[in-house]
Amino acid sequence: MREYTPTFAETEWRELKPFVLNVVSQVAEHVRYPEAAISHSIAHHAHWAHLVSGMPLRAEVLFKRDVIAYSVSMIPTSRPSTMARHRSILLRVGEALGVIDTDPPLPRLRAADPSAPYSAAQIQELRTWATLQRDPASRRSAHALITLGIGAGLPTRDLSRVRAADINRDCSHLTVINGDSPRTVRVAREWTEDLRAVANRAEHWDASLFRPGIEFHKNVVHTFVQRSIAREIGPTTQRMRATWLVRNLSAGVPMQDLLHWAGLKSMDALVRYQRFLPAPVTADARDTPASTAGSPRRTPGSPLRP
Repeated sequence: MREYTPTFAETEWRELKPFVLNVVSQVAEHVRYPEAAISHSIAHHAHWAHLVSGMPLRAEVLFKRDVIAYSVSMIPTSRPSTMARHRSILLRVGEALGVIDTDPPLPRLRAADPSAPYSAAQIQELRTWATLQRDPASRRSAHALITLGIGAGLPTRDLSRVRAADINRDCSHLTVINGDSPRTVRVAREWTEDLRAVANRAEHWDASLFRPGIEFHKNVVHTFVQRSIAREIGPTTQRMRATWLVRNLSAGVPMQDLLHWAGLKSMDALVRYQRFLPAPVTADARDTPASTAGSPRRTPGSPLRP
């Protein structure tokens, strides 16, 4: 840490260095950020507060909540994430020094609303979107995207790496071999022929089905869709995954199997999708013969309609 060198003038750093090093040594064990990040934030905060604003170089002054708030607002950047990180570090430093009272933890925020699954009509629109793409390579990637997204529920990090070599002979399963959750995933029955067609059109058995030759990045799907023809009806991985999850939940797939296929660790992640499940069948409906029921009942194990 003593080798840390800020970006401002060396003469200014000589004046601030003893104070900065002293504060860092006091808080480093109590603030859960890298020591280099703590040093950087404290040094630049001290530079503004003492050398620019003329405040005394004392911790009980510099690390008050209002001083930190104003200091952060003066950071020469337009990136909210940068400002938020500096503010968080400085507030934790103020708390570690006892200058800022530690407030009781805030209640947990409500979980974000889950993405709604696609309807049958919307899935047909996505199939149309895939066929509209401008060249064969884009059409192959578009078909691969919706097949792996809706047919296997794969998130971006997984569907971007699936190869023809990862699909079993009858296209009922595929293997996710990369990422944090390697696993075998069951493909929805109504998508197995689509998966077979996608695999047969692959450039090579060892090439990724979606965007082969393109280096993975977290926005690879979003970028592809935004540059596509008819992008306004293009898919999102969140809604495709929601469609696959809800179908499996509706079909009564054993929870431990679905968690494994989805690469999830807890059933809590599935509770959010309860609102999209079909209404439960009442006892009277169960006792009604199929020939007199108002609508045909799905038999166990039959494929779900979108």
